[in-house]
Amino acid sequence: MTTKEITYPLLEQAIRIAYREDRKIVDFYDSNVVVNSVGDIVTDIVRKIKGFEAPVLRGVYEKNCLIGYFVYQGKMLISFSISVRYRVRKYLREFFGLINKELKKDFVCFLWRRNKRAIRWLEKNGLEAFDYTIDIVKLVSPVKESVNN
Repeated sequence: MTTKEITYPLLEQAIRIAYREDRKIVDFYDSNVVVNSVGDIVTDIVRKIKGFEAPVLRGVYEKNCLIGYFVYQGKMLISFSISVRYRVRKYLREFFGLINKELKKDFVCFLWRRNKRAIRWLEKNGLEAFDYTIDIVKLVSPVKESVNN
C-alpha cells in the first residue's frame, strides 16, 4: 500500500471508491447536512476540505489501484477512508501506518460523535478520545513523555 499527493478530481474519485459499497455511511455522516447518497457525501466532503487553507490530499493505492484517501493540514487529520473491500485487519493496519507516518505520529482528528465506527478505529490504533462539543469528539495521539538524561 502506498500514497501519493492527488488533485481534487482524483480526491472526488477516491472518496467515491471508498464509500460506494458502504451501506452505513449515511448513518455515520454529519447530521447537519442532508445526504441521501454517496454522491451527496462526495460533494459535501470536497466542499468542506476546500474550506481549509492548505490541505494535503493523499490518494491511497494498492498495486497502483486507487482504493482510498486521507486529507490533512498541519497536524490535523481532516478526512479519511478506504474501500470497503480493503477494510480488513491487514489493510487497515497498513492504512493507519501510512497516515501515522505522514503526520509524524502526532496528530489530532475531530469526528462527528455519531461516527462511532471511525472513532473506534482510531482508538484501536492508539488515539485517545475526548469530548469536544455535544456533537464532536476530539481524538489525539497520546503524548509521549521524554526522558532527560
